[in-house]
Amino acid sequence: MLTRDYLPSAGQFRSMKIMFKKESHTYRIVLIFVAVLATFAIMYLFSKIGIRRIPGEQKFGVSFQRFTGVESLRKTKTPELIAEVENVVEQNGLPADVFFGLSSYNPEDRKPVSQLTNIAITLHQEFREFYPDPDDLQKPVRQELEQLWEASPIGEWNVDEQKLDNLYPVLSRLESKRLTIRSRLEDDRNTHFYYVFNHPESLKNWVLNPGTMVSTESSKYLADYALLEEYAIVQALLDGNISEAIGGLAFIFRIAQLAAMLGNVGVRSDAALVRLRAFDVMQRVVLDSKFEKKHMIDLRTILAEQRDEWTSEYVTWFGDRASGMMLYHQVLMNGLDAALEPAELEALEGRDINALSRGGRKYHEEDATFYLRAMQMILDVSTKPYVERSEVLNQINQALRERLDTYDMEGDVRIAKEPVVASILLKDIERLMKIYAQDQSALDRAFLAILRSLGQGDTDHFRDPFTDAPYEVRQEQGALSVSAENLPRPFRVPVFTDRE
Repeated sequence: MLTRDYLPSAGQFRSMKIMFKKESHTYRIVLIFVAVLATFAIMYLFSKIGIRRIPGEQKFGVSFQRFTGVESLRKTKTPELIAEVENVVEQNGLPADVFFGLSSYNPEDRKPVSQLTNIAITLHQEFREFYPDPDDLQKPVRQELEQLWEASPIGEWNVDEQKLDNLYPVLSRLESKRLTIRSRLEDDRNTHFYYVFNHPESLKNWVLNPGTMVSTESSKYLADYALLEEYAIVQALLDGNISEAIGGLAFIFRIAQLAAMLGNVGVRSDAALVRLRAFDVMQRVVLDSKFEKKHMIDLRTILAEQRDEWTSEYVTWFGDRASGMMLYHQVLMNGLDAALEPAELEALEGRDINALSRGGRKYHEEDATFYLRAMQMILDVSTKPYVERSEVLNQINQALRERLDTYDMEGDVRIAKEPVVASILLKDIERLMKIYAQDQSALDRAFLAILRSLGQGDTDHFRDPFTDAPYEVRQEQGALSVSAENLPRPFRVPVFTDRE
């Protein structure tokens, strides 16, 4: 092994200089040789020091780039957290893997961002004006949209022509926004809904910056766009144009599907709620007197695509775990106060924030360990029906309750032990899973009704996620209905015979 003993001492340097004083050419050669040897020795020593200073490379056996955005977790010395991070690494679940595919990243295989349409940015550009300016919260920016929401055609769907006439000026001004988003959605191959990170070639500077929030903010604009399509569908029904009404439904389903691909639980829930409303709209369309078998076939095609391409719930929780790891990195680097959003800090009102922050890295790493273990439990059940997840959800909630307001004492000083960040990240799991299950149930219910109406396909495998039992199907007076648990009304369709 190369060590400092291989380097010439100062006395040896002086002797060498006298020996070769009269032979300057040879003297220079020897000096160059010694300098090169010394350089290699120093480089070797620094490389050894580097490995000791950055243990993550040694622990996890992957490149530093893979830990972009979560560098603090790479440096942990806590065995329990090391084991959980190793599990994430093995699953290619680090943020750089999830958002850029770095575990198998090849720049030549990635289409330039300039050639992709990010529908999140389009939504942001078209609807941002309707949301309050943080510096002027009193500005009535949503007045026009609120008019549409208050007069929403959803509900019992009694189409009121007078209502539409009264709203015509507002709908007319917003029509260009609806058509702009439609034009982006028509390019199926190149339209996506993704985070606005720096380009992969700039990974050293890759951080969550304000531009990133365009993607998650844009999910709240989904419902506004879908509402404009709903009004367009009402007009199409009044005009007797069922095909145009179905086209509007297709755009709503398409943008919801793209948003669900993001890998963010909040955005997916917004997309699911938009799609749930769309099934109410569809109910009105299929019961229209001009609705024919050819239209039912069109809806079957749309819903079959939704079933095939709607992102697995596993992918959503997988991506959300990566985002959670980035929050822990910020907590470890900057502390709770700097890392949490104002709303998250507000949720801790009345708690001893100093005690929550006082424990430092040790307690934050225990918090991260709890979170990663809980997320793995969620991932393990995320492909099972909702009814089979209750035991795991109860375990996680019970563990959080047991740790609430727990402290260590150092003299008279209290240090909070509870996983406060995990409690914030995990608090809505059950509610979100229920929304996802309702959305899946609504899709199954409508698709099953359409298939039975057309007398097509094997429908025995359709099962309600809330009960894991078959859906209730009834047929009477030329109509067929499918009922589902946790949905208020059955989905009804006309029954078409082979002669129609």
